[in-house]
Amino acid sequence: MIKKIFIFIFIFIHILFANTLIIDDKTEFSNLTFTNYQSTFIDKTATLTIDDIAKINTLKKIKRTNFKASKNNIWTKVNIKNLSSSNKSLFFENNRPLLDIIDVYIFKNNTPYRKIELGDNRSIKDRDLKIRKSTYKLLLERNTTYTIYTMYKSYTSISTYWKIYDQYNFINSVTIETIAWGIFTGIIIALILYNFAVYLTIKENYFLVYICLSFFLVLYQFKISGFYYQFFNYLNILWIDNLNWTLGFTAQIFTLLFPLTFFKPSKNSFIYKILLFLIILNLICGLFFLSVLKYDEFKLYTKYTDLITLVTIPTLFIVSLWAIYKKLSGSLYYFLGQFSFLFLIFYGVFVNIGYLEPISHMWVIIPLGIILDVIFISLALFTKVKLIENENKQNEQLIISQARFTTMGQNIADLVHQWKTPISQLGSEVLLLKAMHSLDKKNFEETFLETFPKIEDSIKFLNNTMDDIYNFYSNPTQKEKFLIKDEIESVLRLLNTKIEQNNITIIKQLESFTYEGYKTSLTNSIMVIIENAIDEHSKNLNNNNKIFITLKESNNEIYLTIEDNAGGIKIDNFENLYKIDYSLKGKNGSGIGLALTKRLVENRLNGTISISNTKDGAVFTIVFPKKANKDNR
Repeated sequence: MIKKIFIFIFIFIHILFANTLIIDDKTEFSNLTFTNYQSTFIDKTATLTIDDIAKINTLKKIKRTNFKASKNNIWTKVNIKNLSSSNKSLFFENNRPLLDIIDVYIFKNNTPYRKIELGDNRSIKDRDLKIRKSTYKLLLERNTTYTIYTMYKSYTSISTYWKIYDQYNFINSVTIETIAWGIFTGIIIALILYNFAVYLTIKENYFLVYICLSFFLVLYQFKISGFYYQFFNYLNILWIDNLNWTLGFTAQIFTLLFPLTFFKPSKNSFIYKILLFLIILNLICGLFFLSVLKYDEFKLYTKYTDLITLVTIPTLFIVSLWAIYKKLSGSLYYFLGQFSFLFLIFYGVFVNIGYLEPISHMWVIIPLGIILDVIFISLALFTKVKLIENENKQNEQLIISQARFTTMGQNIADLVHQWKTPISQLGSEVLLLKAMHSLDKKNFEETFLETFPKIEDSIKFLNNTMDDIYNFYSNPTQKEKFLIKDEIESVLRLLNTKIEQNNITIIKQLESFTYEGYKTSLTNSIMVIIENAIDEHSKNLNNNNKIFITLKESNNEIYLTIEDNAGGIKIDNFENLYKIDYSLKGKNGSGIGLALTKRLVENRLNGTISISNTKDGAVFTIVFPKKANKDNR
């Protein structure tokens, strides 16, 4: 009998409090909401007051907490009773920032107790809790029932989804969200800065589009997440609120511009036309909402303009499939970005405009989609950069090969000129010996002894010049030990004809020490610099042309300076000399020499090259470590 009485009491209490949220000592606040206890009424006249609503018994208990934008007011009612052993201080947080007006009416044991005014159309300065979401704090006294009526009025979608926290869980939730937003912002800023640095090097417009895309996506996300309302409360509230749609459409414009600039579809293609059409539509919508900031009624048109967003996102996914089909560079990463963008952002957009119900931790969905999108697009950009680098390397190698053949031709011509004298001498001496052998055999031996050293010198000279040519144009893949001093002498021998033709005096201060590294790279660099000095001297008519070459070692660093007195380099920015298409020689120069020299010095010698003007001319300084890195190639 007693057992039946207890069962009856339990059933009675359950029925009595079926629509009441009970707070007791065992209540978990990590994921507590109003959803299962909340009744809803839609005021289609938008005129009912709290007194009217309190008299209505037709509030219905529905699972829906997300409503599309309309002129209607929405009311909710929930009963909450504290049956715990102590008073409870709780926090009530609406999960949707940007709601225009939220009026909270609290009844304590059926008696009006408190009114709280929330919503983004009201100054945050008037709130007890000055945070981005509509949140209030309420002390629930022990064994007391509270009835909470909430009125929502907004020209955007309305969420009646409230989370309930105790102080510990509230602080924990805010902390986690703050850290997550910090990580989100840090990733985006890092990607923007990285790609801006790449843009300064490559100067491709799609990097700027990517930067703008990321920037406006972040601005829009901060706007719809309530950060503008929280941190820029000193600005006009209505202006901040209306900026939402313009930012959104601006972000979409750049998401559409990116595939146009990155993949460069033909202007006659369907992809190009649909992207351009959507860009124009988004631009019109952005300007429309920017021009009607003072007219709240126009916000209701979002239920139509939202269709543009619902078309834009799938279109970007289709473009990614087209890019993969065309096997365009970076298309795979772009596809992955649009795949995540489609499913995460698409879902987030449907929730934000009131078509779908939110999930727990809904605030993560859109930022996650944005991060994945910008990361994958950044990887697509990186792929394109590597492709450009490979193409540039191939072009550079072709140009360098062409330059080497040109230089080889010039040096062979100089070699032929240098060989004329020793070959003529050889011929004369051979004829002399032949004549002496035929006509004066008595004196032949004496003549032979006098002539033979001259023949040896001529042959030695020819052999040395051949060795110089061979050493200069050899391209070993392995490092070798050599005396830098000897290689400088070798280069000077190759250029001897030009040096003599221009009446140039070479003044050398060369220390003798062994260096292990890429000999050809060093000799090529020395050759280019000395040739440039010779070319500058060729423009002068004086007889005091000099080139000073200094080689020394200090603190495990090798210092090589080549200085002339040809009047200096007439240029403001010396860095231009290292550009592969820049030349001071006009049509007679390719601009390859110093560009190649800089590359050889930095990549092969692991050193630096600098240029400066002196009172009389220009000086080139090459500094590199005596011990080269093992992996420099």
